[in-house]
Amino acid sequence: MKNIYSFLIIICCFAHINTYAQLITPYTFGSLRARELGPATSSGRVTALEALYLPSGDHPKEKRLCIYVGSAAGGVWKSKDNGTTFKAIFSKEKQQSIGCISIDPRYQDSVVWVGTGECNVRNSVSLGGGIYKTTDAGDSWKLMGLENVERIAKIALHPKNPDIALVAGMGALWSDSKDRGIYRTEDGGKTFQKVLYIDEKTGCADIVINPENPNICYASMWEFRRKAWNFSSGGKGSGLFKSTDAGKTWVKQSNSLPEGDLGRIILAIAPSKPSTMYAMIESKESGLYRSDDNGDNWKKMSNAVSVTARPFYFSCLYVDPFNENKVYRPSFQLGISNDGGKTFNGFSYGGGNHPDHHALWIDPENPQHLLLGTDGGVYRTFDRGVTWSQCRNLPLAQMYHISYDFEEPYNVFGGLQDNGSWMTPHRIQGGSAIQNKDWNPTGWGDGFAIVRDRADKDIIYFESQGGSAIRRHLHSGETKPISPFEELGEKKLRFNWNAPIVQSSINAKALYIGSQYLHRSYNHGDTWERISPDLTTNDSSKYNPVESGGVTKDNTSAENHCTIYTINESPLDEKIIWVGTDDGNIQCTSNGGNTWQNVSKNLPKTIKPYTWVSSVEPSHFDKSTVYITLEDHTRGDFATYILKSTDFGLSWKQCKSDSLRGFAHVIREDLVNKNLLFAGTESGLFISIDAGESWAQFKNEIPSIPVRDIAIHPRDHDVIIGTHGRGAYIIDDITPLRGLSLNILKDDFTFLPTRISEMSFATGFQEFSGSDEFAAANPNRGARFAYYLKSRHMIGDMSIEIIDKKTNVVLTTVPASKRKGVNLLSWNMDTKAPRVAISQNTGGGNFGYTVLPGEYGIRVKKNGKEYTSSIVIVSDKKSVHSKDDRIAQNQTAIKCWGMVDDVAFVSEQITAARDTLSLRIKTIIDEKENAIVKQTIKSLDSLHTLIVAEKSTLFADSEDKIREKLAGIYGTINQYAGKPSAEQLKRIDNIAKDIQSIKSTFDTLFYNQISICNSIISGMRKKPIKRLSREEFDTIE
Repeated sequence: MKNIYSFLIIICCFAHINTYAQLITPYTFGSLRARELGPATSSGRVTALEALYLPSGDHPKEKRLCIYVGSAAGGVWKSKDNGTTFKAIFSKEKQQSIGCISIDPRYQDSVVWVGTGECNVRNSVSLGGGIYKTTDAGDSWKLMGLENVERIAKIALHPKNPDIALVAGMGALWSDSKDRGIYRTEDGGKTFQKVLYIDEKTGCADIVINPENPNICYASMWEFRRKAWNFSSGGKGSGLFKSTDAGKTWVKQSNSLPEGDLGRIILAIAPSKPSTMYAMIESKESGLYRSDDNGDNWKKMSNAVSVTARPFYFSCLYVDPFNENKVYRPSFQLGISNDGGKTFNGFSYGGGNHPDHHALWIDPENPQHLLLGTDGGVYRTFDRGVTWSQCRNLPLAQMYHISYDFEEPYNVFGGLQDNGSWMTPHRIQGGSAIQNKDWNPTGWGDGFAIVRDRADKDIIYFESQGGSAIRRHLHSGETKPISPFEELGEKKLRFNWNAPIVQSSINAKALYIGSQYLHRSYNHGDTWERISPDLTTNDSSKYNPVESGGVTKDNTSAENHCTIYTINESPLDEKIIWVGTDDGNIQCTSNGGNTWQNVSKNLPKTIKPYTWVSSVEPSHFDKSTVYITLEDHTRGDFATYILKSTDFGLSWKQCKSDSLRGFAHVIREDLVNKNLLFAGTESGLFISIDAGESWAQFKNEIPSIPVRDIAIHPRDHDVIIGTHGRGAYIIDDITPLRGLSLNILKDDFTFLPTRISEMSFATGFQEFSGSDEFAAANPNRGARFAYYLKSRHMIGDMSIEIIDKKTNVVLTTVPASKRKGVNLLSWNMDTKAPRVAISQNTGGGNFGYTVLPGEYGIRVKKNGKEYTSSIVIVSDKKSVHSKDDRIAQNQTAIKCWGMVDDVAFVSEQITAARDTLSLRIKTIIDEKENAIVKQTIKSLDSLHTLIVAEKSTLFADSEDKIREKLAGIYGTINQYAGKPSAEQLKRIDNIAKDIQSIKSTFDTLFYNQISICNSIISGMRKKPIKRLSREEFDTIE
């Protein structure tokens, strides 16, 4: 019996733990949303590009171009209007790195295949996981399989049988894998068969099908491997293969091809003459080859660098649809040959498009029309490359780092892959949206760390690849290289591709940069001192990037290794500095760099030695506490490693959760609530509210994209997120998240804290920038409040009232949000609107007046229960108005509000009397009596026309009556926070006199003409006309 009780106790404990652990889910975050910021003007790397014409009207010649765009890590985008606007259509899927797109033209744009996993395999490339298909033009997607094929380079659709497709499974970049090779489906993707496999190191890089004879297929197999410190392209497994049975079996080709180890082979078939083929073959003497007999024999045509450059990164080749001798080779620039591949001209130099090209679409009806996918988005030309225009609304920026300043509004800074560094205000004062023009470049090259100097805000430090640090003076625009150099007799310093630059959070004069040493400067980078020995493993076998590349060498500092990757200073003690290296060391100094301790040896045994340290986050609450993220994707391990130490790294605890996904880039501890953590991984943003014990993915507007950096603004309480695929995001005001705990998650209803709300009277200006302009929303400027619901409110009433705490008067109501989780609501700081006299025109003052700064109550009524809280509103920090001026404005606005409501009352009195008389007159037979009533109706009509416009007009001032005059002055008073002018007050007084005149006239009418009419009506035994009272009017809805 004792054992049974013990067993039951254990079961109950497990049930309790399990229930507790599952309390936080993506639904917990409710209506709390991230706000996309951009940039789109820089865009980002486009990896796939397909298009086709669709019917656009009744006439057969009316067409519109439908475009599908695949991105390096930002999903799939679609345009249905010739590239004017684009919409993300793949955001709900787990994989956002795109390798290829294939449209089946037999079904217009309904059937589209997407292979995930970018195949331009640079050092920072993201991951894929399978092949997807849509049958409803991208409205929904289905994962068809091949989840373990990390990268899919091509999906070749059979031109005559829609159920047959060949898939180029390139496979894993960082490790051996059996999930490589060519896959074939005969049932539309329901099942796949592997039809060609070489070995665990060799995948399929390209497949083409002869459009006239689909039994003839060609494929290139590629042996490749990337390590953290080296890339190798080529080997015995690489080669060109041919099939003559529609891809069921394959034979390796060698006739007239280069000897020795081959690297990547890129293929293209001439649509106008399918027996003509081209192949860019990487070898010791790489070149472009041509065949005119279906690939049986080949001839080398060119070995120009523009053609053979970086095949691991520039991996496509195209032939003009009408001329087999016109060949396009996208690489650094778009090269074109008009003589069958003998010579190439880079005709797009100076043509206005971004360098580094990865995809091309040639219009099959007009080959002068091209779409080009680059590291800077999509460009289009209608004159075959003489001029180009950018599609300006594809926010695909690949950020490495994010930062902020303390301007008002604060600026967001980011370093972008191959697009330099940029900055933008986080909101536009008075504007409706953040647009391309609001983003300004601050640096060049591949953008990484960027910091605005807190002591001298004219200075920005930014960095491009390999530790190239620059100091920029914003006022003059001058720039100065400030990177530290090696000492006399030393080898060149080792800087990571993405080297860190950090400014001290305590001493703004201190600036840090990491090579294999930690360097510190107190004079803006003019001089540096080393404050550490070599903090890496200093393994000389891992820092020889000159030898990287394989059969063709490639050295851009991307393979620099044994370097410092992350630096962070304790926010509590500037002498405590943490450093993480790309080869697994975690180093700490507690005396400003005099001595260092390597604490990586204390990591759990489950962490392999040399695992990359991607971020270090010292606690804001305890000097001895630190969080780190580790990641080992460069050895094929994509698990999430987040660890915590509370004893300066002497021991570590791993923060585990089934909800975590993707290798970890960054961890940030909240500045106010020590239990609130934010983690960025290759698969999205994750949040913990219990110090890392449990986690949930934040999916509200942030897809499963790489989150490379996170910053928390200490003044505005915003979380700023740098993604490597969709640019920057902001979660405005995380104060409600700070109020969450596991205990609160068990409550039915709980109010959550929000930051103080600041008034803003700024107004925007007219902008007509066109439909193709990128527009990111400004933050909501209302007074925000929040509450948590354990479950969705389904049954019964739920309402919200805003209350004047001094008078307990209900100022207005706000529609209740009833969803599960955090409910974030906004009050525009206006009272309820007055009643407005009915008119043929809109407007009329149908808006409440703006309240004064102060504290206001919130009352939520839910199923018979009441919950109360409050919000605080303060005046705009930039406001020039005194408290007395604000009070004067408020009192005037209240007066106008009452006048608008009063006009509505008088209008209702008049129309009620008129309409009742109009009914009664139908029964009055006596001509004299009928004439008396008719004249009274006419008098009432005439009086009412003085109040409201009786005709529907385009412009309000064409019939400027009391209602319209009052609405105009009420609006101008309410939109300006300062004291009304004498002219405005005079206008209000004059309108008040007009209103009083109307009232007096109506009094006279009622006591004279209407009284006579009532005598006539009473004689007919009908109810007399009753004057509408104020009490009765107030009950009218």
